[in-house]
Amino acid sequence: MSSTPAHQAIYRRWRAQTFGQIVGQQPVVETLRNGVRSGRTSHAYLFVGPRGTGKTSMARILAKALNCSDLHDGEPCDECPSCVAIREGRALDVMEMDAASNNRVDDMRDLLPRIYTTPSDLRRKVFIVDEVQRIKEGWDVLLKTLEEPPDHAVFVFCTTDSSSIRPAVLSRVQRFDFRRLTVAEIAGKLRTILDADGRTAEPDAIDLIARLAAGGMRDAESMLDQLLGADLAALTADRVREVLGLVDGETVEAFLRALVSGQPMAGIELLDDLEERGRDLRAFTEQAIERLRIALVASLGRGTPDGLAAAGTMQLASAARRLASLDPTHPGPGGLRLQLELVLLAPAEGAVSALPAFPAALDRPVSPSASAIKSAVPPEAVSAPPIPRVSSAPDPGRPAPPNQSALPNPERSSLPAQSAPPAESAASSTPEPARSAARSTAAARPNPKASPPAPPPGPTRTGPTLQLLLERWAEIVEVISKSPPTKPLILACRPVGVDGAVVTLGFPEAQSFFKDVAERRRTILEDGVSRVLGIPVSVRCVAANVEVSPLPEDPDSARLLTEFRRIYGEDAVDVGDVD
Repeated sequence: MSSTPAHQAIYRRWRAQTFGQIVGQQPVVETLRNGVRSGRTSHAYLFVGPRGTGKTSMARILAKALNCSDLHDGEPCDECPSCVAIREGRALDVMEMDAASNNRVDDMRDLLPRIYTTPSDLRRKVFIVDEVQRIKEGWDVLLKTLEEPPDHAVFVFCTTDSSSIRPAVLSRVQRFDFRRLTVAEIAGKLRTILDADGRTAEPDAIDLIARLAAGGMRDAESMLDQLLGADLAALTADRVREVLGLVDGETVEAFLRALVSGQPMAGIELLDDLEERGRDLRAFTEQAIERLRIALVASLGRGTPDGLAAAGTMQLASAARRLASLDPTHPGPGGLRLQLELVLLAPAEGAVSALPAFPAALDRPVSPSASAIKSAVPPEAVSAPPIPRVSSAPDPGRPAPPNQSALPNPERSSLPAQSAPPAESAASSTPEPARSAARSTAAARPNPKASPPAPPPGPTRTGPTLQLLLERWAEIVEVISKSPPTKPLILACRPVGVDGAVVTLGFPEAQSFFKDVAERRRTILEDGVSRVLGIPVSVRCVAANVEVSPLPEDPDSARLLTEFRRIYGEDAVDVGDVD
């Protein structure tokens, strides 16, 4: 069989011409057919549903039914002059308009004379408007017409997003929702097309095309059109993958095993092989996510368990979240390839505790100047008198400051006792108020042999403190900012609370959309915070009252201000109350 022009537009040749030929939208079909049969039709309809589910085809069939001269139980005959003219696109009284490019107020004004002009050939004029969600100000021109239209005019609006349409418009139309088609429904239609063309295909090839269509019949027919034109032999699953640039199932499985088991080099080698073979990484990512979803459902006891499902629900869920957080359209350096490599390198949530422990900064001896640069010290801590570096038990006769046991002092916990300066030099370099406070503390200090020294403050076994998080926030921002997709997120948020091992990050209410993006990339934020603090934490994102406040101007915080300005770009902020 030679390739003919008939193979070049299957989705046009097999477009439904009557209500009975519509696949998968039986509730809509029955309602419209009964309305035409009884003569109880509306002046305006709204068809809502994903792309490729038959909205425009249904609108044309409705236009035929409203003008057919030989109706059969609500079905257009598709043979009378009116039906033939509408099917061939020759009917002047059936107007189709794409609102994606015709959505201005002037476009709507140009439509009004055509609406009020009587039909020339048909009984009723039908106006079919696609992508109607793109109309904004133009509705002001049409609202009055939609409320009181002429008897001969019928509007059919088609959209994929009804949330963008004004409520005033929705109240003037009859809404019909189109659902995604199932794999079985799409596969059945594809088999009908293949049988009519005398072509054969493996069942696996047909099912693969039906799954790739993601519920859209038009996409499935377009892919089949491309495959039939590329090869005259019987369609196979391998041929479908080759023509459409897909990756075989074994490669997808191997990549996911490397992702779940924490073997980044094995996954990177697979990515190298895919690029050498010219495979589309975006399509590969979609395949990997779909395969992970199947394995995740199987791990919960639904479906047939396989080798990938044996990894465990938590491991699979963590891997799925990391893959779903990728941005395939990111144009930055490295693109999707770098994002996939970072996903391979990021530890799974369930394996954080098994990673080598990162050295905590509070356990490292550092100089006071370095500590001032690295720590985000609150203003009251900077302006307070110096605290003696010698660890001692609290004075039982003096009330302790609030939260003294929960707020660690970076200098006291980071400097060893052996590094304390001699008494003479300390006395000569310490101001008189501080020397008096030190002498009072030394006099009240109990015998070390009588009671053991208190453990140094720091992160507990259950999680960090808010004070520690604020002190290390500059380091956390610097680490997470190395990932371009998460840099604007970490710059926009501030830590507002800690509950055990759960860190709450607050985003300004005016930029609450950042919170939704951060939820999808929460794994990257958790990994960055855990690396800096040296303990595993979880992250929760909320909309908070984050207000701008100036940093202190004393000399001790000059280097701190310089460090913050380097990271935040002159935007030093403090955390307000959380609503």
